Amino acid sequence: MSDSPTLPVRGGFMRYVAAAFRNRWNLALFGAASAFALLSPMPDALIPIVVGLEGAFLLGLVSRPRFREAIDARDAATRRDSQVTSADDLSLQLQSRLALDDRQRFLRLVERCREMQSLAVTVRPGTTPGDDMRASALNRLLFFFLRLLVARRSLRQFLAQSNRLQMTEQRASLAAQLVAAEQGGDGRVIGSLRDTLKDLDTRIANYDKGDKDFSFLELELTRIEGKVHALAEAAITRQDPAELSAQVNAFADTLQMSQDVASQMISLEDLELATTDAPRILEATRTQVGARLR
Repeated sequence: MSDSPTLPVRGGFMRYVAAAFRNRWNLALFGAASAFALLSPMPDALIPIVVGLEGAFLLGLVSRPRFREAIDARDAATRRDSQVTSADDLSLQLQSRLALDDRQRFLRLVERCREMQSLAVTVRPGTTPGDDMRASALNRLLFFFLRLLVARRSLRQFLAQSNRLQMTEQRASLAAQLVAAEQGGDGRVIGSLRDTLKDLDTRIANYDKGDKDFSFLELELTRIEGKVHALAEAAITRQDPAELSAQVNAFADTLQMSQDVASQMISLEDLELATTDAPRILEATRTQVGARLR
């Protein structure tokens, strides 16, 4: 799963006109010209001229492709900053939903990655494009690991609030009542009992699936955690770009496969974030991490 470039924001004609009008130099000149026209002996004649010149200036500026490209780039940068802020906020929100032991497990993993980054700098000073590639892949892996932790907590709560033994005993009792009702020929009772049994079967099936999904998440957490360690520790060796790219792509492919399986496995909001850009987890300050660990 590679990072896709952010495309420039496209907009209508009026968006470019508004951007040109709000330019500070245009506002200053237009304001000065308008004030002069209003204070002149012939405001009725001069104001239309000022407005006409302003319109011609705006149309001329907007017709220039370079100006439109600059506005697109500016708006795209604003959108990227907003997305990064939203992703960072989402990361903090997800962490706050974790139990203390899970949150500490996640933050210890983040700290391990940072320790490997710091150690790599002492072994081989300087940075390379491969370091940015590795950091981006680690952020994606860490973000998915965090989402798995939250999903597992949701499943744990669901399982804790359900009692399979009680549902099974209730089903056996209702099944016996259904047999008796069928012998008695009471259609209303038969219909009610059959519908109740159907709902119980659905609940029991949901519980069994949730139990299997919980076990799968345990395995996935261990697997993803191992991949994070492997990729973080690879920073010490500083592989050549081709080797690093192949390694990162392999991790990304594995992550995409894991996301696809997890999304099909349970339809939880926590796992429906595949389109969300990974937050800059490794770039968060150590002070913040230390405060959360406490």
